[in-house]
Amino acid sequence: MAAETPTAVSDLERRKQVRIRLREDLSITRQRYEGRTYYVVKDPVSLRYYRFKEQERFLLDLMDGTHTLEEAQKSFEARFRPERLTLEDLESFTSQLLQAGLAQNESPAAGKQLYDRFKKRQRSKFTQSFLNVMYIKVPVYDPDRLLTWMKPYLMFIFTYWFLALSIGIMLVALGLVLSQWNTFISKLPTAQQFFTVNTLVYLWAALGLVKIIHEFGHGLSCKAYGGEVHEMGLLFLVFSPCLYCNVSDSWTLPSKWQRIVISGAGIYVELIIASFATFIWWWTDKGTFINNLAMSMMIVCSISTVVFNANPLMRFDGYYMLADWLEIPNLRDRSNKYLQSLAQKYLLGMEVPPEPYMALNRRILFVTYAVVSYLYRWFVTFGILLFMYTFLKPYKLSAISYMLGTAALGTMVGYPIYRLGKALHRRGRIPDMKPVRVWLLAAGVAALLAVFFFVPLPMRVNSLALVQVDPNKMDPIVVPEVGGYLEELYVRDGQEVRLGDPIARITNPELDIRQKVSEKELELRRLQISALAATLVSSPYAQAQLLPQFHEARSAMQQLTSQQKLLREHVGGLFLRATCDGRVRKLIRLEEVGKSLEKGTPICEIAEEDSLQAIMLVEPSDSKLIKEGQTAWIRIHGRGYNNFKGRVVGVSGKEATEIPLQFSKNHGGEVVTEPLPEGRGEKPINQLYLVTVDFTEMDDGIQPGVMSRCKIIVEPKTLFWRLRRYLSNTFNLGL
Repeated sequence: MAAETPTAVSDLERRKQVRIRLREDLSITRQRYEGRTYYVVKDPVSLRYYRFKEQERFLLDLMDGTHTLEEAQKSFEARFRPERLTLEDLESFTSQLLQAGLAQNESPAAGKQLYDRFKKRQRSKFTQSFLNVMYIKVPVYDPDRLLTWMKPYLMFIFTYWFLALSIGIMLVALGLVLSQWNTFISKLPTAQQFFTVNTLVYLWAALGLVKIIHEFGHGLSCKAYGGEVHEMGLLFLVFSPCLYCNVSDSWTLPSKWQRIVISGAGIYVELIIASFATFIWWWTDKGTFINNLAMSMMIVCSISTVVFNANPLMRFDGYYMLADWLEIPNLRDRSNKYLQSLAQKYLLGMEVPPEPYMALNRRILFVTYAVVSYLYRWFVTFGILLFMYTFLKPYKLSAISYMLGTAALGTMVGYPIYRLGKALHRRGRIPDMKPVRVWLLAAGVAALLAVFFFVPLPMRVNSLALVQVDPNKMDPIVVPEVGGYLEELYVRDGQEVRLGDPIARITNPELDIRQKVSEKELELRRLQISALAATLVSSPYAQAQLLPQFHEARSAMQQLTSQQKLLREHVGGLFLRATCDGRVRKLIRLEEVGKSLEKGTPICEIAEEDSLQAIMLVEPSDSKLIKEGQTAWIRIHGRGYNNFKGRVVGVSGKEATEIPLQFSKNHGGEVVTEPLPEGRGEKPINQLYLVTVDFTEMDDGIQPGVMSRCKIIVEPKTLFWRLRRYLSNTFNLGL
């Protein structure tokens, strides 16, 4: 074996004799994560925090400027035998410390290197701030002295009695909203009323004020548990100015529950504000300054807090609470890194460093969180941009939303692709990729994009429906004009009848008497005419006197005959018969038998065989998709999974102002309604349109008045169209 050259030996000895000095201003605290001991190192200058394992903590103690790397290596192997530590691994560790600015070496240029790293970090922060146009932080001042002064006066906030009181107030406010839900919804302004310039000014001011209080909640809670707060500044959240408070010092606290309280303090404060704002909004007159401001505070502190701040999918308070609860620092970065390594290994065929042992549930958590959080960030970003576009378009300012969309696209797509390409090129990893997998991946992505943007897929409109009889196919059976007593019913509700079948018999005593009187009068007139005719024949000289009486009697008899015919028709009309083939619907109650009924009183309706239809209420966006002639499938409640075929026969062009009670939530339906004046019925609070579907397949078991679920097959649409429509409906301003 060839001997090593003197130059190689001298270089190795030089590397062994390097001394590293850890900065003296660093503070180190001990913590427990997942049953293991870790040490958190705090950099008081950059306010950055680093976590080290027990073996790494041992090496940090040896980096005091007096121990060489060789001595540190031997001490490590003696302390943690049988573990081995190579000089290369130790140099890599010390290089990371130097890069982070936690240590210095003996080089005369160490100070300059530290300064250069600081400037590079500042440039990186500035670049990130520029790229993330929706979330811009501007540090302003050190609030530690102010929070120290405020702490004694506000420590009651962290007592149990205040916690119980605040939770009680939140529950009362929530109970008020739930118990008066319909009234609560009716008091809310419409989209056109809410999204105005004046209201957005209220929202903008409310967001700024609430976030100031929110951040002071974080700062005070951190101080309450012994932490330090050295950075507070302006945060432009979706271009709304508010404060931010850096409470990263909470990472040095030993209890994860204290860290969770600090992260959740802002949410807690906002929910208290939302509760009080709910009471103020409820008890003040609609449209006043206080009412509008309270409504804005209520929305910002409840909906905005839940959707953004408390949501662990975004890097706000909810994220840090989840990370502390799971005891996984840098959850998002670690999840993204793990998913990236899986993609490189299985999709690109690259060789990646093996991951340390990780339980299956932890691997599933990392992959799920990385994918879901990325998609949710896209959803929120797209929703905000669509909201701004819709609002700015009427003012001819839609170009602003296009510029912001371009910047967001560059941030979330262009910049990561640029970094990935740069990293692969720098590391020389491109040749490591397996071409077959790369081409298959590219083809798969292209196919998915093609399906997403260009391939129409089947689409349905689904809604609750009510089965009823078509009013145009109903023959009403009513009490005749003369009225009378309902003597007898010959049918039951739902019975099938034929033309001419008896339905009911009505009696009218007054009509019977008039008929009998009319018959007697007619008989008397016949006798009178017969006597006059005989006299005229036997006494020709009496014609001049009796002939006028004869003609008068005959005229009276004709009138009596007409009256008699009319009376017989009235009496015959009291025996009600079916006017067509069909089924009896809406039969009068049996309790009405024997009672007097006025003319026009409904006895029943005869529905034709194909008269049943389903009516459904749909939202405006769905009504635009529905056209006459489209196929529908109707599933009757209580009939299992049997579907009956139907056909759309009508789409209302006007908003429904009155709906059947079966649709109302007050009567077991799904539609939020409010009563009409004078108890005339109920009307939907939201804008809905009526759609009518005729049955083309049915059986005798389907009865009017039952609820059903109706699906209408509409024109196929692409997934991109559906996503755009969903977001447009979600953030619709009605402009």
